[in-house]
Amino acid sequence: MHALSLPTWLIHISSVLEWIAAIWFIWRYGEVTGNRAWSWVSFAMLPALVSAMCACTWHFFDNNPALSWLVIIQAATTLIGNTTLMFAAGWLWYRSRKPRSLSLNSLAPWFLLLPPTSLFAVSKENLFAFSLFPYLGFLWFLTRSKQTPRLALFGFYMTLVFVMVTIPAGIYAKVQYQAELANVDWLHGGAEVFLTLANILVVLGFRKAVIEKEAQLI
Repeated sequence: MHALSLPTWLIHISSVLEWIAAIWFIWRYGEVTGNRAWSWVSFAMLPALVSAMCACTWHFFDNNPALSWLVIIQAATTLIGNTTLMFAAGWLWYRSRKPRSLSLNSLAPWFLLLPPTSLFAVSKENLFAFSLFPYLGFLWFLTRSKQTPRLALFGFYMTLVFVMVTIPAGIYAKVQYQAELANVDWLHGGAEVFLTLANILVVLGFRKAVIEKEAQLI
């Protein structure tokens, strides 16, 4: 457990708990609004939870290279999770359309699933990179549906900030310390803060929306 300092561990644990809370509040949001399409969004978030648990397990064993297969699973479940989120948000958006019709323009974000040729080789780096494409599709559908609480939507977008911070942080760790980002604690924890903040905004956004909707139903 010494690969991560206590503050970095707290950030990781907080991110996991926040994601679980987000799943619950999104489920409740679907119940109080009567829009069961949100239930699919909450289910679609489960692979990302598996991804987070893989990362925490690897860190628990001090980032042991012998357990690097956990990182591959983490990357794969991140890709799967972002893809399921995109399809769930796509269904949410489709359900919101009146009349419910499809056009070539409306299918545009599905083409985000087509990766550059260089991404077809299976590696953790490529899986993580490829996972960005369906996440962008997820954001596109979520925004177009116009049903997401504003604060929560901002939180989902802030995840892109986490990605943009992580990439240069990983490069800096390689160049300056000749190490993986996960093994440079201050960089690792500093980047992870942005994911924690993003998750907090998602939770607060849906919690506020659920409370307001429940107040209207009384």
